[in-house]
Amino acid sequence: MRVASLVPSGTLLLRALGVEPVGVSHACPNPSGVPVLTENLIPKGLSQEEIDRKVREAYAQGLSLYRVRKEVLEALGPALLVTQGVCEVCAATPEEVAKALRFLPQAPKVLELRGTRLQDLFRDLRALGEATGRGEAAEALAQTLRARLEDLPPPPTKRPTVAFLEWLDPPFLGGHWVPEMVVRAGGRYLGPGPGEASRRVSPEALPEAEVVFLAFCGYGLEEAREAVAAHLARGGWLGAYLRGRRACLLDAGPFQALTHRVVEGVWILARLLRGELAEGAIPLV
Repeated sequence: MRVASLVPSGTLLLRALGVEPVGVSHACPNPSGVPVLTENLIPKGLSQEEIDRKVREAYAQGLSLYRVRKEVLEALGPALLVTQGVCEVCAATPEEVAKALRFLPQAPKVLELRGTRLQDLFRDLRALGEATGRGEAAEALAQTLRARLEDLPPPPTKRPTVAFLEWLDPPFLGGHWVPEMVVRAGGRYLGPGPGEASRRVSPEALPEAEVVFLAFCGYGLEEAREAVAAHLARGGWLGAYLRGRRACLLDAGPFQALTHRVVEGVWILARLLRGELAEGAIPLV
């Protein structure tokens, strides 16, 4: 089956099932150089504060952040198109996809990923497996992930309170599956409830957490380190907030999308909450 993906989570899950998409979004890992189906309308090289301003301006004007390249989609002719309906900042919205498909002579079947809770990962896996004829592979992966979650070490005797920042300027507290990841790892989360959207807060309203994790959506570890360094160099609020707390900078990969990698993310948090080292993490204080 010819499958295309407009969302990084879909691309990662497809590859985990042994399916290589014929086309992907601009934000998807693309080592084999397959055709790119979307364009980001936000310029590259902006600071977090500038990106946030561009996003808010687009929303105020009713504009999309992405464009689906209809001509490429039509040329590829996929039978299945994987999209998402969770975050308007992460990928093309269902409305934008629908507009692109309206003009195609042969529209593909659309599978929309809408998971907002940790348990929804298994529903998405099952749906992808059924849609691509990889049902057995999906079930095997689901069993492996469940076993890995069951194998977590017991939580600390005293569960530390945790804040999880997925953006710095302005600060956003992680939502959706992040609260459950923190609890599974052994912490008490001070932020949105399970399944709730990420929450923008002022620096003054940040929770008085004992442990702070920072994993900026779309940022690798080195990019995140540079963002924090630039923020602190201009006298940003983060230094004062972290004083007296344990804090760690994380690669956002295992946290920003609902894929099999969230199980890896839970294990990373579990190790850090026990005072251990973890790959993909940099202690800040």
